[in-house]
Amino acid sequence: MSGFIKVKVKELLLNNTLKLFLVSFTAFILKALMSAFVFLFTNTLLISPFLQDLVIKYNSLLVYFIYSLLTITLYFLLILFICGLKMGENAIYFMESKMSKAKFKYLFIFLRPSQSFRAFLLYFRLLFLKTLWALFFFSVPLFCVTLIIFLYVTTSSYALVLYTLIIGTAFLSSVSLFYYNCSKIRYSYAIYYLCTDLKISVTDAINKSIEHSDNFIKDGVILKSSFLFWLLSCMLFFPIFYVIPFTKLSKARFITFTDGLRYALPQTNYLPYTNKKGNRI
Repeated sequence: MSGFIKVKVKELLLNNTLKLFLVSFTAFILKALMSAFVFLFTNTLLISPFLQDLVIKYNSLLVYFIYSLLTITLYFLLILFICGLKMGENAIYFMESKMSKAKFKYLFIFLRPSQSFRAFLLYFRLLFLKTLWALFFFSVPLFCVTLIIFLYVTTSSYALVLYTLIIGTAFLSSVSLFYYNCSKIRYSYAIYYLCTDLKISVTDAINKSIEHSDNFIKDGVILKSSFLFWLLSCMLFFPIFYVIPFTKLSKARFITFTDGLRYALPQTNYLPYTNKKGNRI
């Protein structure tokens, strides 16, 4: 399946690589600029004479409390902005994986407050679930690493014992990494469902993802692992222009292919997938 998807993606990338790269590059630049702006603004305000004058003139605790609220609000808006952009980028790749041409402006379609908040809820839930799985799978290897360090520092253990522990820990870590990637594949469909249905809840999208990915978890891990060489090649030869669209579109194509295109797109008049009559574009 991995080879079939890659061949199909290479066909989809013909005369399309530049557009998809610009989509990802624009999303990255906008997120970086907004993050830098919020960081610089909040830190500059903290050391500005204006804030110091307010501290002297009014209650310092009250001033710093208001500053904290302002900072939290700005960073929360920044997170909503990043989630909305990320969802728009995924939507474009999903449309392209379905062989439906996506316009560049669709990158900003999920910046609407309601949609960006839905995206935030989804990414927050996924981060929470993946963190729980990471703690579950990597707790034993982490304990082994701690034990190796403790034995090395506090005792004069034989080198053979330490080497055996190191090899065993490396094996456990590789097994844990495999199963952790399996858990991540279970949730990878949820973003697709949220992109294509305005009415579906975050919980339903995650549950639907778990249900529809059950038979394709191994294939998803194999596909994801096969991009390791491509990512390493970016460090050596810098072919980011091709690798980023190739990897992202392959992941989107994997989801649309395994899902069997059985999920109906929304019949709305303002999402990029349909026109005013409700027909798919």
